[in-house]
Amino acid sequence: MTVFSTNRFLTFVFLVATIDAMVLGFCGATLVMEQDIPSRTCRYSRTYSMIQVRCANLGLEWIPSNLKTEIQILDASVNRLRMLTNDSLALYTNLAYLYLGDNFLQEIQEGTFDNLRYLKVLDLSRNGCDSLPKNLFHLPYLQKVYLGENKLTEQLLNRMEVKSPLTFLQLSRNRICSIPQIGPIPTLIHLNISDNCITDINPEDLAPFCSLKILDLSKNPIKFNADSCECQTFNAWLQARGIQSKPMFNCTEELERGCPKAEFTNRTAELYKRCSDILRLQVETEKARSTWILIACCIFAFLFCLFVSLFCVHKRNKRKKKKLKEEQRLSANNANTELLNSNLNQPENT
Repeated sequence: MTVFSTNRFLTFVFLVATIDAMVLGFCGATLVMEQDIPSRTCRYSRTYSMIQVRCANLGLEWIPSNLKTEIQILDASVNRLRMLTNDSLALYTNLAYLYLGDNFLQEIQEGTFDNLRYLKVLDLSRNGCDSLPKNLFHLPYLQKVYLGENKLTEQLLNRMEVKSPLTFLQLSRNRICSIPQIGPIPTLIHLNISDNCITDINPEDLAPFCSLKILDLSKNPIKFNADSCECQTFNAWLQARGIQSKPMFNCTEELERGCPKAEFTNRTAELYKRCSDILRLQVETEKARSTWILIACCIFAFLFCLFVSLFCVHKRNKRKKKKLKEEQRLSANNANTELLNSNLNQPENT
């Protein structure tokens, strides 16, 4: 009895296993296909009237070359990108937002971003970058750049010239040991250079950033020389320029010493004036441009109104002429009718 039951059980197990194998054999490939294809496909959407494509977290090793060329937002973060060539983004000239964070980028060729004339935001954070294209900061509309968690140094950044209207620059968690001397950036408002190896800072380092309002220096081993009242001088600069600093530096030791009123060096004043002059020139240029645009719009509006007025006068005169002709035609018809009637009413000669 026991042997019979055991055989029945084994037969049942065999049948179930056979059926499962058949089912998996017929539809297993389909299931894998249905799961793999969507997970490795970039998805399109619209964000604030812009075409966005999300290619994040797909295990990509290069930027896809078959995306719509009119895309304005590209998110290719959290992938396996190791290199950007001159052709990687050449097709996508309308890009305004580019997110390439959390990849393995170590090499970016010089012409990678040359065609991205409308780029506003660039995220290269959490990569292994130890170099950048020299003309990266020459893009005419570039405003926000995220370069945190890379291998950048101040020597590299010092060789770069900034011409873009940068307002935000993130350089946290790199290998920067001093504020980069990247020339005057009159538009820069927010600078995050936290978690680096900066040990010394003074007003001269910040003078080229004459519009700076937010400065993050946290997690840097900064030390001030109390004998030279460096802490109070630095805090005086922050207060005079309305800069919110993180952290706030405590100058207790210098206060106890009774430091004199903070004075800034001629070099600091010169750098700040140079930045301010560039900013003022930009403001004046923009104001002049706006004025000319306003004048052009006024002239166009005047010409348009004049054209509309002349057109209305022309239409009115045309209607008057048409009405006059109609009246003349009716008068002529009436006259002919009266003449005909008078001829008909005359008595016949006998």
